[in-house]
Amino acid sequence: MKQFRLAIAVLVSVCGLAGMGDAKADNGSIVSGVNVEKSEQKKVRLYTQTAQPVDVAIIDAEGHLLYRGVASKNQKGTTSFNLNNLPDGQYFLTASNDTYWMSQVFTINGNSLTLDKNGLKQVLQPTVMAYDKNKFEVSLPANNVEEANVAIYDAQNVLVQTDTFSGAARRFDLSALPDGAYTFIVGPSQKQFTTRVDIKH
Repeated sequence: MKQFRLAIAVLVSVCGLAGMGDAKADNGSIVSGVNVEKSEQKKVRLYTQTAQPVDVAIIDAEGHLLYRGVASKNQKGTTSFNLNNLPDGQYFLTASNDTYWMSQVFTINGNSLTLDKNGLKQVLQPTVMAYDKNKFEVSLPANNVEEANVAIYDAQNVLVQTDTFSGAARRFDLSALPDGAYTFIVGPSQKQFTTRVDIKH
């Protein structure tokens, strides 16, 4: 019941400020046009400057979802979060769509809020490119993401290969698989992206 009340308190205190000025540029992040900044003692602003709708969530340290909403593509600007009702602790503000995922850590202590700039995780949509016949390289631009998962499914949605990788790229040789369409699902546990490829011998 306590978590439910917290979720309602956060939900009620969210104010959309869309259209009130231009969105601020990102501060060197790999996700262009998206940024989180502290605005007042226990308030943060999420700046989005993307054409697609953005899914937004606030999650506590135990993984409980406290708020979920969507900043629509017409809201190129600011969404402000008044977090006065949240107790002391660590939280995550996440924003994602089909092209990126980001998570910003923040801490509430007493009447203050601190953004952990080292706790900013970001992932851009991966690219899956053929580098030889039926061989593919997955590139995953990421910041502060230690490991990504890869799952490859055939046209009947049967899992044919799984792997994990660290770093920006990983190669996969699918030449032993039969002809057909295959789907790569790539990303960290918090966000997966889907890309389809074709195998032809």
